[in-house]
Amino acid sequence: MTKRGRPPETDARQIARVALGLFARHGFDRVTMDDIAEAASVSRRTLFRLFPAKSDLVWDGLDDVRDFVRRRAAELGPAGLRAGGVLREFAEPFLRALEDPEAAALARQRLRLLAAAPALLAHPTLREIEAVIVTTLAPSEPGQAPPPLVVRTLIAGTFAALMWWAEHGDGMSALEATRAALRALADDRDPCA
Repeated sequence: MTKRGRPPETDARQIARVALGLFARHGFDRVTMDDIAEAASVSRRTLFRLFPAKSDLVWDGLDDVRDFVRRRAAELGPAGLRAGGVLREFAEPFLRALEDPEAAALARQRLRLLAAAPALLAHPTLREIEAVIVTTLAPSEPGQAPPPLVVRTLIAGTFAALMWWAEHGDGMSALEATRAALRALADDRDPCA
């Protein structure tokens, strides 16, 4: 006899972890949504309800980041932040969370996947986050980089630093790696400048 009634709760975070494991073993492009549904023991319909696109499995939790950024930006208003303020106000809370070994291991897995499939960095929620952060920057003076360019550069530099940390950063926290990379970019004594 088949059980009737409400199906058991599905753990979306666990499904995303299963997908990350599959992506790590087989590559993002080679894994199908059917493969993920089977490995996670959920129906294809449930999988698509929770994760409408395969890339959403990689970015599980990004909506929480977006919501935090929106709240923080609303608190700050047009604060006139500079690059360091953006790092302090928006990135540091998440980078500090990576001091937890379990969170760091999951982040490293995601970052390695992003390094192998950089098209994943084009996720629309990342663009939403970028647009919200832009509203907190100081307006640019003539001859200076416009705020959208500053924010996109900070995000790109942060991701690059984190991808390096995921591969080589043992003995260094994600926050330390990010600060070191952004300081190096800001060093105007660079002979290439």
